[in-house]
Amino acid sequence: METPAHASLYNTDFVQNGRAITALWGSCTLFLGVLEFVVLLQPAWILGGEGKGQFGLYEVCEESEWGPECRGPSEPLQALPPFQAAAGFIVCALLLVLLSLGCLALLWFCHSGTVFKLCAWLQLSAASCQALGCLLFPDGWDSPAIRPLCGYRSDRYQLGGCSVHWAFILAILGIFDALVLSILGFTLGKRQDALQPDEAHLKPNKKGEQDPFF
Repeated sequence: METPAHASLYNTDFVQNGRAITALWGSCTLFLGVLEFVVLLQPAWILGGEGKGQFGLYEVCEESEWGPECRGPSEPLQALPPFQAAAGFIVCALLLVLLSLGCLALLWFCHSGTVFKLCAWLQLSAASCQALGCLLFPDGWDSPAIRPLCGYRSDRYQLGGCSVHWAFILAILGIFDALVLSILGFTLGKRQDALQPDEAHLKPNKKGEQDPFF
């Protein structure tokens, strides 16, 4: 026989919409992972003055008569020397986002409140790494490889004749996206803990009964 606590739990609007909320949260996390991957590899962080070219963490692309010519380190996926630290933090952010997405599979085996909080901590850490990467990126603007595009007035944290391009803007938006997802994760975790009945006052669940969120 179902207890009143169980009845109130299943009749709560939050629980009834739990799967939809989790699916939306997982979709947004997946979107964040794709965004991280795009901004990491695209040489579109900064646009050179007068359309001279653009550059990112891994490549510098200059315009020529035959189209853009991109150059970078000889090793594949090796960041440009002035941006290696920034690229390292962006890579960490990407891995943390993917790990938080993978942790959603634990919802079938663990208490959902604990899983939501774990994912939230991972996403908060990803936001911190992303912020550090974006803060360190302008530190390399005085590089000899960058100055031909931005002019010799460019310096650390000074763009000179260049301007911020779309990949850098997306990287900054990714910080806020990860923060919003982490806040939502903490909210879902605390709400699920509040809705979970006290185990000391309830009989054990029947065999095969899953978390009420699922």
